[in-house]
Parts: sequence; C-alpha cells; structure tokens
Amino acid sequence: MDPRIVVGLDIGTTKVCAVIAKINAMGELEIQGMGIVPSRGLRKGVVINIESTASSVSSAMEKAEIQAGVEIKGVYIGISGGHIEGITSKGVIAISDKNREINETDISRAVDAATAIVIPVDRDLLHILPQEYIVDDQDGIKDPSGMSGTRLEVVVHIITAATTSVNNILKSVNKAGFDVNDIVLEPLASAQATLTEEEKELGVALVDIGGGTTDYVIFEEGSLRHTGILNIGGNHITNDIAYGLKTPVNSAEEIKLKYGAAVASFVDPLDEIEVPGLGGRPPRYEKRINLVEIMQPRIEEILELVNSEIEKTGCKQFLAGGIVLTGGVALTPYIIDLATEVFNLPVRLGSPLGIKGLVDIVDSPIFSTAVGLTLYAQDNKPKLGPTNTKDDEKNFKSIIHRMKEWFDEFF
Repeated sequence: MDPRIVVGLDIGTTKVCAVIAKINAMGELEIQGMGIVPSRGLRKGVVINIESTASSVSSAMEKAEIQAGVEIKGVYIGISGGHIEGITSKGVIAISDKNREINETDISRAVDAATAIVIPVDRDLLHILPQEYIVDDQDGIKDPSGMSGTRLEVVVHIITAATTSVNNILKSVNKAGFDVNDIVLEPLASAQATLTEEEKELGVALVDIGGGTTDYVIFEEGSLRHTGILNIGGNHITNDIAYGLKTPVNSAEEIKLKYGAAVASFVDPLDEIEVPGLGGRPPRYEKRINLVEIMQPRIEEILELVNSEIEKTGCKQFLAGGIVLTGGVALTPYIIDLATEVFNLPVRLGSPLGIKGLVDIVDSPIFSTAVGLTLYAQDNKPKLGPTNTKDDEKNFKSIIHRMKEWFDEFF
C-alpha cells in the first residue's frame, strides 16, 4: 500500500463521508476518491449504535476505495458532539540554559506546566494547541526557539472528549475493518480545509452547521482561541418541517433540500410544492413560502445561538475576517444573507481549499470536514509515520495511547 495515501473519514449524524487523497511529489494533496452514504447509528454527533455506524462506515469506505482504485487500512476520523470541552491554560518556567537561550526542552517544560491540570478519568485528551508564547514581557510569539530570555510563558487551548464517546466511535471504525491513525476535532478539520491564513491572522469564526450539531472555532492572530459545539443542527429543521407540514421525516428532508430557503421574503409567494401525506394519505400541494416560514425561524435561532456564544468570548470585535459558514445546512439558499444580518459581519460560504486532483467531487461545504481530515493527515504524517502500510511498525497501536503521548503531535 502506498504510504503517501491519506484518508479522512467524517462520521456525521446524517452522513458518513470518506475522502481518499494522495500526497504528490510536490507535497500537494490530490483527491483520489470519495464515498458518501446516509449515516445510521449516530445522534447529535455521538454513536448510539455501533453495528449501524460500522455498516455506514464500511459502505462509504467501499465507495471511496472503488473510485480511488486502492485498498485502505488506516483512516483519520473526526469527532464532535456536546461532550467536547475546551479550556485555556497557562504555564510559566524559568529558562534553564546558562546563556538564556530558549530551546525545545524549555518549550516542552512550558507546555507541560500549562497542561498540569486535573483531567477527569472519564475524559480523554484530544488536542493541546499552543496559542502564543510570552518571553519575559514580549507576547504574541509563535515560536520562541533560539530567542533569549529569563522567563517563558505559554498559553494553550486544551480540548477533551468523553472517553465513552471516543471508545464507541473507535469501536465502530475498527468493526468496519479499519485502523484509526488519529482522531481530530471536526471543526478544527473543517477550518483547515476552508479558512485562509490571512483570515486566521485577521480574525475569523468558522461555523459548521451539520445535521446533529453546530460547531464553531474562532481564530485570532493566526491562533485558535475558542471552540464550541451546540447540540442543534439540520435535523431540527427537518423535524420542524415534518411537524409543520404533516409529512414523514424522510419526505421532510427531501423537501428541505429541494425547495428550502432561509429567507421567506425572497421566495415567490405563488410557488407551490408537493407534500407527501402521512400514513398512506395522498399527497397535497402547499405554498413554498409556508415551508420557508417554518425553516427561517429555526435557522435564525441556530445562527443567533452561535452569535451569542461568540459574543461571550469577547472576540467578536476582532473578527475582521468575518464569518465562514460550512456544513450541509450552509447550502440553504439565502442563508448567507440571513447570517450577514444576524452576525452583522461579512459572511462567506466555506468549501475545501488548497487541494488538487478530483477537486470537483468534493467542491462543497458538505465535504469540508472529510477533506480537512486529509489535510490534517498531510501535515502530521511525517510525525506519525506511514499510515496505510500493514507492516509499518511506526503505526500507533492505540489511539488512546496517542492521546497520552500528545507531545509528539505538536512538537
């Protein structure tokens, strides 16, 4: 198996998406294949049925493998859900070198000091992300290596997840016949696929509205500042439609995707849609505006909840790069107009950037997380070793072990 192959597996509430990519000789990521199937076995981003989830994973991977013409062993998976928690911590040390020159050992000690907090036994460490270093009184430093000083301080963002949720998603992927090379917070992966470095420097918030959850990450001065996950998403919109139009949930989802919109005033009030009946009743016709009047309040609620959370962080005034919307719900017509009004900031649609190969098959906000996972794999692959070679001794035996050995990932 070619060790340059990397695979991103987005196991969402409504869909499971697998993207196979290859790192070419220029170090660029080329999309080789994609597979997407409806998700079974998850609710609000959390596995509730291992068998069903494993079956969905297997189906998505099979489609991607056929398109790419390769057989896959190891994958990078995303994780989301309300159980995810992020906290910010600081650590301070005195420089040990007699010449007062900061080295890698000093950086490790500083990060170690920042992470010397008690993590409950029922939680696993996902990421430790250094935000900035402070040498003596000089702040905003990205890499202090080689600098002179007497005191080194680091600010880190620590992300943890419920152990049971981590174990269940790992079991599902293993049951489908694949090894897990790494596990990544989904909004981080989406950000890697959709945001530019300039946006991160200026200050930007990525809002990923999926089926079961709405995730957001905030970047300022090039560093991640805040993460958050809300247990509300596209499924809530679908349920509202099913209840309001008295139609089966599956039909409500189809109607939403085909005729839905985020702003009722932009819809022709004379347009009509066919609505399937419940329990074998015949279909009937409804005004399309009735559908949109059901959708708009729920979409507005989701956006307002995110806006409220961003305002609580105190970072909103620094978001010169505005808001980037991604995820399946971001494809809803006129949602950019509604979001611009709610956030009172510039808003754009976020699709995967910085990739080559079969770009057209993943050129949609739906694939942001899966493509982002392959980009994450590309960046971390030199540290992790080849990921799709069965005899590779560098592969991690356990993702839990990798979480405990987090230092190797970031330094």
